[in-house]
Amino acid sequence: MKVLLTGATGFVGSRLSRVLSKSGHTVLEVSRRPGAAYDWSDASLARGVRESDAIVHLAGENLFAKRWSAKQKQLLWSSRYDSTRKLAELAAARKSTAFVSTSAVGYYGASDDTPLHEGSPRGAGFLAELCADWEAATQAAAEAGVRTCTVRTGVVLGHGGGALAKMLPIFKMGVGGRLGDGKQWVSWIHVDDLVALYVRLLEERKCNGLYNGTAPEPVTMNDFARAIGRAWHRPAVFPTPAPMLRLALGEVADILLTGQRVLPRRALEAGFVFGHPTLAGALGELARPARERQSDPSAR
Repeated sequence: MKVLLTGATGFVGSRLSRVLSKSGHTVLEVSRRPGAAYDWSDASLARGVRESDAIVHLAGENLFAKRWSAKQKQLLWSSRYDSTRKLAELAAARKSTAFVSTSAVGYYGASDDTPLHEGSPRGAGFLAELCADWEAATQAAAEAGVRTCTVRTGVVLGHGGGALAKMLPIFKMGVGGRLGDGKQWVSWIHVDDLVALYVRLLEERKCNGLYNGTAPEPVTMNDFARAIGRAWHRPAVFPTPAPMLRLALGEVADILLTGQRVLPRRALEAGFVFGHPTLAGALGELARPARERQSDPSAR
């Protein structure tokens, strides 16, 4: 299958590109890099969709790139809604085999201990509204009969990016700990499982609609911080108070200080098997020396 992939150079996209290629698919990358075969111009994007069989759309402005000013919020919205709508319309015209897009568990807003699944209602706040619009932008493809899947992604754990890239240096210095009061839920997923889920949704013709891209065992921030400390043999007793985080990050800090207890109900119902279902196992694998992980066939 020829797969048009956006966000192919990112933390998740680069891994997905390699896995798809190893699985026998041809990956057509959309990039702003000079010399890229396909870029974000209308003509190039339309050509890419015509020349591909399916689309996986991961691109979007980093939520943590800057403080959320009115201008930055507009950029976050347009980088997701506009690009998704454009690709959905092109997929509809092309009658693509599949259109797989992404969203975030922020759709559910700040929540208590209530378990959430794909049918749970939308929450309140900017991120929840952003995710709702983002997901709605796929409508043209779905209405045209293109098999359309959207993954609501949680906190992605892996080397070279995601949450660990920001948290590990602090823990390795011995001053890591919980964020805020530690009671908020963290719905996480190992990057290898997230990539495997994207591949499953792309290849499995029965898959359609919304899927939570989270591991089956979410944890509280207290447990999350302690698990990182145990995996890297570092203390986890230095909390970052909520006022300090809000002073440093502004409104975006609310993503870290609130959470959701999200369960991957539809992925499990579809028979998806998580390689790293528990946080201790996922972090234990990531904490292993690189030479051990590279020599272990099960880690590839």
